[in-house]
Amino acid sequence: MGEYAKLRVTMFGDFVMNYQGTQLRLERTNTTKAMQALQMLLYYGESGVPRNMFMDALYSQDESVSDPANNLKVTVSNLRRLLVKAGLVGTTIRFAGGNYYWQSELEVQLDIRDFSLEVKRAKVAKNEKEQLEHLTSACELYTGDFLPHLQTEDWSMAAAARYREEFFACVRQLAALYKEREDYPHMLQIATHAAALYPLEEWWALRIESLLGMERYQEAKAVYEESVNSLAEEYDVRPSKRLLECLRRIDKATENKNVTLDQLQAMLQEAALPNGAYYCPLPGFIDAYRVASRMLERSGQSAYLMLCWMVDGKGQRLTDKEKAAWAAPKISSAIRSSLRRGDSYTQPGRDRFLVLLIGTNQENCSLISSRIEAHYKKDPARGVQLRFKLAPVRDVNSEEMFQNKPSWK
Repeated sequence: MGEYAKLRVTMFGDFVMNYQGTQLRLERTNTTKAMQALQMLLYYGESGVPRNMFMDALYSQDESVSDPANNLKVTVSNLRRLLVKAGLVGTTIRFAGGNYYWQSELEVQLDIRDFSLEVKRAKVAKNEKEQLEHLTSACELYTGDFLPHLQTEDWSMAAAARYREEFFACVRQLAALYKEREDYPHMLQIATHAAALYPLEEWWALRIESLLGMERYQEAKAVYEESVNSLAEEYDVRPSKRLLECLRRIDKATENKNVTLDQLQAMLQEAALPNGAYYCPLPGFIDAYRVASRMLERSGQSAYLMLCWMVDGKGQRLTDKEKAAWAAPKISSAIRSSLRRGDSYTQPGRDRFLVLLIGTNQENCSLISSRIEAHYKKDPARGVQLRFKLAPVRDVNSEEMFQNKPSWK
Protein backbone atom coordinates (compact mmCIF):
# COMPACT_ATOMS: atom_id res chain seq x y z
CA MET A 1 0.00 0.00 0.00
CA GLY A 2 1.40 3.38 -0.98
CA GLU A 3 2.31 6.14 1.43
CA TYR A 4 -0.61 8.21 0.15
CA ALA A 5 -3.12 5.56 1.25
CA LYS A 6 -1.90 5.39 4.85
CA LEU A 7 -3.96 6.77 7.69
CA ARG A 8 -1.60 9.10 9.54
CA VAL A 9 -2.54 9.84 13.13
CA THR A 10 -0.98 12.50 15.34
CA MET A 11 -1.48 12.29 19.10
CA PHE A 12 1.35 14.48 20.36
CA GLY A 13 0.22 18.06 20.89
CA ASP A 14 -3.21 17.44 19.35
CA PHE A 15 -5.31 14.72 17.73
CA VAL A 16 -5.20 14.86 13.94
CA MET A 17 -6.05 12.24 11.32
CA ASN A 18 -4.84 12.56 7.73
CA TYR A 19 -5.95 10.31 4.89
CA GLN A 20 -5.14 10.68 1.19
CA GLY A 21 -3.63 14.10 1.77
CA THR A 22 -6.70 15.45 3.61
CA GLN A 23 -7.21 16.13 7.30
CA LEU A 24 -10.28 14.32 8.54
CA ARG A 25 -12.69 16.11 10.86
CA LEU A 26 -15.03 13.42 12.11
CA GLU A 27 -16.71 15.67 14.69
CA ARG A 28 -16.61 19.30 15.75
CA THR A 29 -14.25 18.64 18.68
CA ASN A 30 -11.93 15.85 19.80
CA THR A 31 -13.59 15.55 23.22
CA THR A 32 -16.96 14.03 22.33
CA LYS A 33 -17.59 10.49 23.60
CA ALA A 34 -17.19 9.00 20.12
CA MET A 35 -13.88 10.82 19.57
CA GLN A 36 -12.58 9.82 22.99
CA ALA A 37 -13.48 6.23 22.17
CA LEU A 38 -11.63 6.50 18.87
CA GLN A 39 -8.51 7.84 20.55
CA MET A 40 -8.54 5.05 23.14
CA LEU A 41 -8.94 2.38 20.45
CA LEU A 42 -6.04 3.75 18.42
CA TYR A 43 -3.85 4.08 21.52
CA TYR A 44 -4.45 0.53 22.79
CA GLY A 45 -4.20 -0.93 19.28
CA GLU A 46 -4.05 -4.70 18.95
CA SER A 47 -4.55 -5.32 22.68
CA GLY A 48 -8.02 -3.78 22.46
CA VAL A 49 -10.02 -1.98 25.13
CA PRO A 50 -11.95 -4.08 27.67
CA ARG A 51 -15.63 -3.13 27.86
CA ASN A 52 -15.46 -2.30 31.58
CA MET A 53 -12.44 -0.03 31.02
CA PHE A 54 -14.29 1.68 28.18
CA MET A 55 -17.37 2.32 30.31
CA ASP A 56 -15.31 3.56 33.23
CA ALA A 57 -13.24 5.94 31.08
CA LEU A 58 -16.23 7.41 29.25
CA TYR A 59 -19.02 7.47 31.82
CA SER A 60 -17.70 7.07 35.39
CA GLN A 61 -17.81 10.84 35.98
CA ASP A 62 -21.08 11.43 34.14
CA GLU A 63 -23.87 11.27 36.73
CA SER A 64 -26.53 11.72 34.05
CA VAL A 65 -25.79 8.27 32.60
CA SER A 66 -27.95 5.56 34.20
CA ASP A 67 -27.02 2.69 31.84
CA PRO A 68 -23.29 2.91 30.87
CA ALA A 69 -23.41 -0.39 28.94
CA ASN A 70 -26.17 0.86 26.65
CA ASN A 71 -24.52 4.28 26.27
CA LEU A 72 -21.29 2.57 25.24
CA LYS A 73 -23.12 0.61 22.53
CA VAL A 74 -24.63 3.86 21.22
CA THR A 75 -21.22 5.60 21.28
CA VAL A 76 -19.53 2.75 19.38
CA SER A 77 -22.39 2.70 16.85
CA ASN A 78 -21.97 6.45 16.31
CA LEU A 79 -18.23 6.00 15.87
CA ARG A 80 -18.71 3.27 13.24
CA ARG A 81 -21.04 5.61 11.35
CA LEU A 82 -18.46 8.43 11.50
CA LEU A 83 -15.72 6.15 10.14
CA VAL A 84 -17.89 5.11 7.19
CA LYS A 85 -18.84 8.73 6.50
CA ALA A 86 -15.13 9.69 6.51
CA GLY A 87 -14.50 7.21 3.70
CA LEU A 88 -11.98 5.07 5.59
CA VAL A 89 -11.74 1.89 3.54
CA GLY A 90 -12.64 -1.31 5.40
CA THR A 91 -12.50 0.37 8.81
CA THR A 92 -14.79 -0.44 11.72
CA ILE A 93 -14.88 -1.23 15.44
CA ARG A 94 -14.97 -4.94 16.31
CA PHE A 95 -16.19 -6.47 19.58
CA ALA A 96 -14.85 -9.88 20.59
CA GLY A 97 -14.14 -11.65 23.87
CA GLY A 98 -15.25 -8.70 25.98
CA ASN A 99 -12.90 -6.26 24.22
CA TYR A 100 -13.37 -3.58 21.57
CA TYR A 101 -10.81 -3.39 18.76
CA TRP A 102 -9.88 -0.99 15.97
CA GLN A 103 -10.11 -2.96 12.71
CA SER A 104 -9.01 -1.55 9.37
CA GLU A 105 -7.67 -2.58 5.99
CA LEU A 106 -5.62 0.63 6.02
CA GLU A 107 -2.12 0.85 7.38
CA VAL A 108 -2.16 3.22 10.34
CA GLN A 109 0.89 5.34 11.06
CA LEU A 110 0.82 6.56 14.67
CA ASP A 111 3.29 9.18 15.86
CA ILE A 112 3.26 7.74 19.39
CA ARG A 113 4.08 4.27 18.07
CA ASP A 114 6.91 5.63 15.89
CA PHE A 115 8.23 7.59 18.88
CA SER A 116 8.30 4.52 21.14
CA LEU A 117 9.99 2.51 18.40
CA GLU A 118 12.75 5.12 17.99
CA VAL A 119 13.29 5.19 21.76
CA LYS A 120 13.68 1.39 21.82
CA ARG A 121 16.06 1.45 18.85
CA ALA A 122 18.19 4.10 20.57
CA LYS A 123 18.55 1.85 23.63
CA VAL A 124 19.87 -1.09 21.58
CA ALA A 125 21.88 0.94 19.05
CA LYS A 126 25.18 -0.68 18.07
CA ASN A 127 27.13 2.57 17.98
CA GLU A 128 26.93 6.24 18.84
CA LYS A 129 25.99 7.26 15.30
CA GLU A 130 22.91 5.02 15.30
CA GLN A 131 22.00 6.16 18.80
CA LEU A 132 22.14 9.80 17.70
CA GLU A 133 19.92 9.10 14.69
CA HIS A 134 17.21 7.35 16.70
CA LEU A 135 17.25 9.84 19.57
CA THR A 136 16.97 12.71 17.07
CA SER A 137 14.05 11.04 15.28
CA ALA A 138 12.28 10.46 18.61
CA CYS A 139 12.66 14.10 19.64
CA GLU A 140 11.41 15.34 16.26
CA LEU A 141 8.31 13.16 16.55
CA TYR A 142 7.48 14.55 19.99
CA THR A 143 5.62 17.81 19.36
CA GLY A 144 3.78 18.26 22.66
CA ASP A 145 1.88 16.45 25.40
CA PHE A 146 -0.03 13.31 24.50
CA LEU A 147 -3.67 14.28 23.76
CA PRO A 148 -3.56 17.52 25.78
CA HIS A 149 -7.32 18.03 25.45
CA LEU A 150 -7.83 14.85 27.54
CA GLN A 151 -5.50 15.80 30.38
CA THR A 152 -8.19 15.22 32.98
CA GLU A 153 -8.74 11.60 31.92
CA ASP A 154 -6.81 9.04 33.98
CA TRP A 155 -5.77 6.81 31.07
CA SER A 156 -4.44 9.65 28.91
CA MET A 157 -2.87 11.49 31.83
CA ALA A 158 -0.79 8.44 32.75
CA ALA A 159 0.28 7.95 29.13
CA ALA A 160 1.15 11.64 28.78
CA ALA A 161 3.40 11.50 31.87
CA ARG A 162 5.21 8.43 30.54
CA TYR A 163 5.81 9.89 27.08
CA ARG A 164 6.95 13.20 28.58
CA GLU A 165 9.57 11.49 30.75
CA GLU A 166 10.78 9.45 27.78
CA PHE A 167 11.13 12.67 25.78
CA PHE A 168 13.07 14.33 28.61
CA ALA A 169 15.39 11.31 28.78
CA CYS A 170 15.99 11.53 25.01
CA VAL A 171 16.83 15.25 25.25
CA ARG A 172 19.28 14.63 28.11
CA GLN A 173 21.01 11.80 26.23
CA LEU A 174 21.24 13.82 23.03
CA ALA A 175 22.59 16.86 24.85
CA ALA A 176 25.25 14.75 26.57
CA LEU A 177 26.33 13.22 23.27
CA TYR A 178 26.48 16.60 21.52
CA LYS A 179 28.39 18.15 24.42
CA GLU A 180 30.95 15.35 24.33
CA ARG A 181 31.40 15.99 20.61
CA GLU A 182 31.42 19.78 21.18
CA ASP A 183 28.58 19.95 18.66
CA TYR A 184 27.00 22.99 20.26
CA PRO A 185 24.74 24.03 17.33
CA HIS A 186 22.87 20.71 17.50
CA MET A 187 22.90 20.88 21.29
CA LEU A 188 21.25 24.31 21.06
CA GLN A 189 18.69 23.01 18.56
CA ILE A 190 17.47 20.22 20.84
CA ALA A 191 17.52 22.48 23.91
CA THR A 192 15.44 25.11 22.11
CA HIS A 193 12.94 22.46 21.01
CA ALA A 194 12.57 21.20 24.59
CA ALA A 195 12.30 24.72 26.05
CA ALA A 196 9.61 25.68 23.54
CA LEU A 197 7.47 22.75 24.67
CA TYR A 198 8.33 22.96 28.38
CA PRO A 199 9.85 26.22 29.66
CA LEU A 200 11.70 24.49 32.49
CA GLU A 201 14.91 25.67 34.11
CA GLU A 202 16.79 22.59 32.90
CA TRP A 203 16.17 23.45 29.26
CA TRP A 204 16.89 27.18 29.77
CA ALA A 205 20.28 26.22 31.26
CA LEU A 206 20.97 23.83 28.40
CA ARG A 207 20.31 26.61 25.87
CA ILE A 208 22.68 28.95 27.69
CA GLU A 209 25.41 26.30 27.91
CA SER A 210 25.07 25.65 24.17
CA LEU A 211 25.45 29.37 23.38
CA LEU A 212 28.46 29.60 25.70
CA GLY A 213 30.03 26.69 23.86
CA MET A 214 29.68 28.70 20.61
CA GLU A 215 31.01 31.87 22.34
CA ARG A 216 27.73 33.69 21.65
CA TYR A 217 27.88 35.45 24.98
CA GLN A 218 25.41 38.27 24.40
CA GLU A 219 22.74 35.81 23.28
CA ALA A 220 23.52 33.64 26.30
CA LYS A 221 23.06 36.65 28.57
CA ALA A 222 19.72 37.47 26.90
CA VAL A 223 18.49 33.89 27.40
CA TYR A 224 19.64 33.98 31.03
CA GLU A 225 17.67 37.17 31.70
CA GLU A 226 14.61 35.80 29.93
CA SER A 227 14.77 32.57 31.96
CA VAL A 228 15.14 34.38 35.28
CA ASN A 229 12.19 36.66 34.51
CA SER A 230 10.04 33.77 33.34
CA LEU A 231 10.79 31.64 36.39
CA ALA A 232 10.13 34.53 38.76
CA GLU A 233 6.82 35.49 37.14
CA GLU A 234 5.47 32.02 36.46
CA TYR A 235 6.75 30.01 39.42
CA ASP A 236 8.06 32.64 41.87
CA VAL A 237 11.43 30.85 42.16
CA ARG A 238 14.99 32.13 42.19
CA PRO A 239 17.73 30.99 39.79
CA SER A 240 19.31 27.65 40.66
CA LYS A 241 23.01 27.04 41.18
CA ARG A 242 23.20 25.81 37.59
CA LEU A 243 21.76 29.05 36.18
CA LEU A 244 23.93 31.17 38.45
CA GLU A 245 26.97 29.24 37.28
CA CYS A 246 25.94 30.05 33.68
CA LEU A 247 25.84 33.74 34.62
CA ARG A 248 29.29 33.53 36.21
CA ARG A 249 30.68 31.96 33.04
CA ILE A 250 29.05 34.68 30.89
CA ASP A 251 30.49 37.47 33.03
CA LYS A 252 33.94 35.90 33.08
CA ALA A 253 33.96 35.42 29.30
CA THR A 254 32.86 38.99 28.53
CA GLU A 255 34.63 41.06 31.17
CA ASN A 256 37.81 41.61 29.15
CA LYS A 257 36.36 41.73 25.64
CA ASN A 258 36.31 44.98 23.65
CA VAL A 259 33.17 45.15 21.53
CA THR A 260 33.07 47.36 18.42
CA LEU A 261 30.12 49.51 17.37
CA ASP A 262 29.41 47.20 14.43
CA GLN A 263 29.33 44.21 16.76
CA LEU A 264 26.98 46.01 19.12
CA GLN A 265 24.69 46.97 16.26
CA ALA A 266 24.64 43.40 14.98
CA MET A 267 23.76 42.24 18.47
CA LEU A 268 20.89 44.73 18.72
CA GLN A 269 19.33 43.79 15.39
CA GLU A 270 16.77 40.99 15.08
CA ALA A 271 18.11 37.79 13.57
CA ALA A 272 15.13 37.74 11.20
CA LEU A 273 12.46 40.21 10.10
CA PRO A 274 9.16 38.45 10.79
CA ASN A 275 5.81 40.03 10.11
CA GLY A 276 3.49 41.15 12.88
CA ALA A 277 4.01 42.64 16.32
CA TYR A 278 7.20 42.30 18.30
CA TYR A 279 7.04 40.16 21.44
CA CYS A 280 9.36 41.04 24.30
CA PRO A 281 9.64 39.86 27.93
CA LEU A 282 7.98 42.07 30.54
CA PRO A 283 11.11 44.04 31.62
CA GLY A 284 11.83 44.96 28.00
CA PHE A 285 8.19 45.90 27.45
CA ILE A 286 8.28 48.22 30.47
CA ASP A 287 11.33 49.98 28.99
CA ALA A 288 9.60 50.25 25.60
CA TYR A 289 6.52 51.72 27.27
CA ARG A 290 8.50 54.33 29.17
CA VAL A 291 10.51 55.35 26.11
CA ALA A 292 7.29 55.65 24.06
CA SER A 293 5.72 57.73 26.82
CA ARG A 294 8.61 60.20 26.70
CA MET A 295 8.61 60.36 22.91
CA LEU A 296 4.89 61.17 22.83
CA GLU A 297 5.54 64.32 24.85
CA ARG A 298 7.43 65.74 21.86
CA SER A 299 5.65 64.16 18.89
CA GLY A 300 2.06 64.81 19.94
CA GLN A 301 1.05 61.37 18.69
CA SER A 302 -1.50 59.29 20.54
CA ALA A 303 -0.76 55.82 21.87
CA TYR A 304 -2.75 53.26 23.78
CA LEU A 305 -2.05 50.35 26.08
CA MET A 306 -4.39 47.43 25.51
CA LEU A 307 -4.99 44.73 28.09
CA CYS A 308 -6.22 41.39 26.76
CA TRP A 309 -7.23 38.78 29.34
CA MET A 310 -8.81 35.34 29.37
CA VAL A 311 -12.26 34.50 30.70
CA ASP A 312 -14.22 31.26 30.89
CA GLY A 313 -17.46 30.50 29.08
CA LYS A 314 -19.41 32.48 31.69
CA GLY A 315 -17.27 35.57 31.29
CA GLN A 316 -15.49 35.07 34.62
CA ARG A 317 -11.74 35.37 35.02
CA LEU A 318 -10.08 32.10 33.97
CA THR A 319 -8.66 30.27 36.99
CA ASP A 320 -7.87 26.96 35.25
CA LYS A 321 -4.06 27.02 34.91
CA GLU A 322 -3.97 24.21 32.33
CA LYS A 323 -6.52 25.91 30.10
CA ALA A 324 -4.63 29.20 30.36
CA ALA A 325 -1.35 27.49 29.43
CA TRP A 326 -3.04 25.82 26.45
CA ALA A 327 -4.66 29.06 25.28
CA ALA A 328 -1.66 31.41 25.72
CA PRO A 329 0.29 30.40 22.55
CA LYS A 330 -2.88 30.67 20.46
CA ILE A 331 -3.62 34.15 21.80
CA SER A 332 -0.02 35.24 21.34
CA SER A 333 -0.17 34.11 17.70
CA ALA A 334 -3.45 35.98 17.18
CA ILE A 335 -1.98 39.19 18.62
CA ARG A 336 1.21 38.94 16.58
CA SER A 337 -0.72 38.31 13.36
CA SER A 338 -3.19 41.15 13.97
CA LEU A 339 -0.72 43.99 14.62
CA ARG A 340 1.90 45.99 12.75
CA ARG A 341 5.63 45.35 13.00
CA GLY A 342 6.00 48.59 14.93
CA ASP A 343 3.66 47.41 17.72
CA SER A 344 4.89 45.38 20.68
CA TYR A 345 3.30 43.11 23.25
CA THR A 346 4.15 40.99 26.29
CA GLN A 347 2.57 38.46 28.63
CA PRO A 348 2.76 39.81 32.21
CA GLY A 349 0.71 37.01 33.71
CA ARG A 350 -0.58 33.53 32.97
CA ASP A 351 -3.98 34.79 31.78
CA ARG A 352 -3.22 38.19 30.23
CA PHE A 353 -1.34 40.10 27.56
CA LEU A 354 -0.39 43.77 27.20
CA VAL A 355 -0.16 45.48 23.80
CA LEU A 356 1.51 48.84 23.10
CA LEU A 357 -0.16 50.60 20.16
CA ILE A 358 1.68 53.72 18.98
CA GLY A 359 0.29 56.28 16.54
CA THR A 360 -3.30 55.11 16.63
CA ASN A 361 -6.63 56.39 17.94
CA GLN A 362 -9.30 54.83 20.11
CA GLU A 363 -11.50 53.87 17.16
CA ASN A 364 -8.65 51.98 15.50
CA CYS A 365 -7.91 50.25 18.81
CA SER A 366 -11.43 48.82 18.78
CA LEU A 367 -10.82 47.51 15.25
CA ILE A 368 -7.56 45.96 16.42
CA SER A 369 -9.20 44.13 19.34
CA SER A 370 -11.85 42.80 16.93
CA ARG A 371 -9.11 41.63 14.57
CA ILE A 372 -7.28 39.84 17.40
CA GLU A 373 -10.50 38.10 18.44
CA ALA A 374 -11.22 37.08 14.85
CA HIS A 375 -7.73 35.58 14.46
CA TYR A 376 -8.08 33.75 17.78
CA LYS A 377 -11.45 32.26 16.82
CA LYS A 378 -9.81 30.54 13.84
CA ASP A 379 -7.92 28.33 16.30
CA PRO A 380 -9.44 28.83 19.77
CA ALA A 381 -8.78 27.03 23.02
CA ARG A 382 -11.92 25.33 24.20
CA GLY A 383 -13.71 27.21 26.98
CA VAL A 384 -11.45 30.27 26.78
CA GLN A 385 -12.71 33.64 25.56
CA LEU A 386 -11.05 37.07 25.37
CA ARG A 387 -11.79 40.44 26.91
CA PHE A 388 -10.10 43.79 26.19
CA LYS A 389 -9.55 47.13 27.91
CA LEU A 390 -7.82 50.32 26.70
CA ALA A 391 -5.97 53.13 28.42
CA PRO A 392 -4.11 56.11 26.88
CA VAL A 393 -0.39 55.71 27.44
CA ARG A 394 0.19 59.15 28.94
CA ASP A 395 -2.71 58.79 31.38
CA VAL A 396 -1.57 55.48 32.87
CA ASN A 397 0.77 54.86 35.76
CA SER A 398 3.17 52.27 34.39
CA GLU A 399 4.14 50.92 37.80
CA GLU A 400 0.51 49.98 38.53
CA MET A 401 -0.03 48.71 35.00
CA PHE A 402 2.62 46.03 35.17
CA GLN A 403 1.96 44.65 38.63
CA ASN A 404 -0.77 42.27 37.40
CA LYS A 405 -3.37 43.74 39.78
CA PRO A 406 -6.98 42.55 39.45
CA SER A 407 -8.11 46.19 39.66
CA TRP A 408 -6.67 46.70 36.19
CA LYS A 409 -9.86 45.19 34.85
